[in-house]
Amino acid sequence: MLTDGYIRWVRSMINIAVVDDEPLFIDTLINKIADCCSSLKIKYFVDKYSNGYDILENYKSYHLIFLDIEMPSMDGIETAKKINELKGDSEIPFFVFITSHDEFVFDALKSFPYSFIRKSDIDDETSFSKIMIKVSKAIDNNCKTINIRTNRQEIVLKIADIVFIEKYKNYSYIHTKSEKYPVKSSLVFYEEMLSDFGFIRCHEGYIVNLNNISKIFDKAILLTNNETVPMSRNKCKMVKEAFVKRTVCYNVY
Repeated sequence: MLTDGYIRWVRSMINIAVVDDEPLFIDTLINKIADCCSSLKIKYFVDKYSNGYDILENYKSYHLIFLDIEMPSMDGIETAKKINELKGDSEIPFFVFITSHDEFVFDALKSFPYSFIRKSDIDDETSFSKIMIKVSKAIDNNCKTINIRTNRQEIVLKIADIVFIEKYKNYSYIHTKSEKYPVKSSLVFYEEMLSDFGFIRCHEGYIVNLNNISKIFDKAILLTNNETVPMSRNKCKMVKEAFVKRTVCYNVY
């Protein structure tokens, strides 16, 4: 079992969920995922669900969700709509709809899936490989993520969505624009892990994402979520220089 706050992989692991009410097909699809990822040298982790309701509670754990369109109670299209409402502006998870009937594809596309595949084509190695390659590249290039364990649940966080991390007692708290996640890992751990992604220690108890800084004052930093965090006097020069350097780099055409 993972300990709280453990980052299993950055970018290279794809967490996958398969949601289908047919057990035999689920096993077939999982075997296909395993074979495809092995041949493409993609690291992956896969879970299976028999209905849309259960995945709603755990969708944050995955980069990619395979959804059967035709399921009782709540079908794949409705499940995707609800997840889209919950995830807001987040790009992940991506969807791949699975269907036996072409007439459902148009409705599925309204839910902004990443792709779709017919059940009859599941053994088509070329089609399946194309989907996995597209998703893997999207995660690597656009959705750099970390896995954290918080409140007894493992979730996937997009690194760009992290505004700052603070230390409080025995926990570190990861702040995004909308939520706060308690994890049992030190700030040093996150400082080392995220230094290549624009994060910097601004205070003994705080790490900030340089991309989410609005203003820097003498003893404090205003962030894009309108929160203010303290800045140590001995960190001031380093933070300002790093912020200016990153700002200049991102505005070079």
